[in-house]
Amino acid sequence: MKILIVDDHFVFREGIHLLLKQFNPVFEIVEASNGREALSLIRSNPPDVILMDSEMPEMNGTECLKELKQGDFSFIPVIMLTMHDQLNHMILMHDLGANGYLTKDSSIKEVVLAIETVTQGEEYYAAVIRTPFLKELSKREHTFFDKTNKLTAREVEVLQMICQEFSTEEIAANLFVSPLTINNHRRSLIAKTGAKNVAGLVMYAIKNGLFVIE
Repeated sequence: MKILIVDDHFVFREGIHLLLKQFNPVFEIVEASNGREALSLIRSNPPDVILMDSEMPEMNGTECLKELKQGDFSFIPVIMLTMHDQLNHMILMHDLGANGYLTKDSSIKEVVLAIETVTQGEEYYAAVIRTPFLKELSKREHTFFDKTNKLTAREVEVLQMICQEFSTEEIAANLFVSPLTINNHRRSLIAKTGAKNVAGLVMYAIKNGLFVIE
């Protein structure tokens, strides 16, 4: 089985690489440091499964996932492997087509279990958050995906948090980025949607199926 590990942190990639090889020496491991590099490797020599971080330079995991699932290699199962354990982040990954979701503190046994599960055509979500995630998913009939294709996956995520009245600082903390980065996303959202203020952003999100008032 060929496994592609996509993460910008060399030490983390090597750690997962070594643990997987120790668990099963038959595994063939390939590495990429960002989404763009991953797509190039996938096109030239498709793996059987992908383990991918969501936060990377050049092209992050959510953007890579979106492009992958809309292209010729949508059949390859993708497990998002991140520091996030928030429900909204898991829902976004699910809506973009992720086949599984693990936190970076998952044990190697759980990583292997997730790989085995998704390569058999099923989905796998981290045990630590599986129950609340499935409950939340069962309540949702809307797919939070920007049908206009104006927004990036990260912008959709920020927009959803804005709709939930998260402050800039709270959004930054949830997404493990700086408030300056979130302010840049806010400006981009205003420019792309044509909204004049937060109320306009909320209206855009509702009209385009990106947010549901419960």
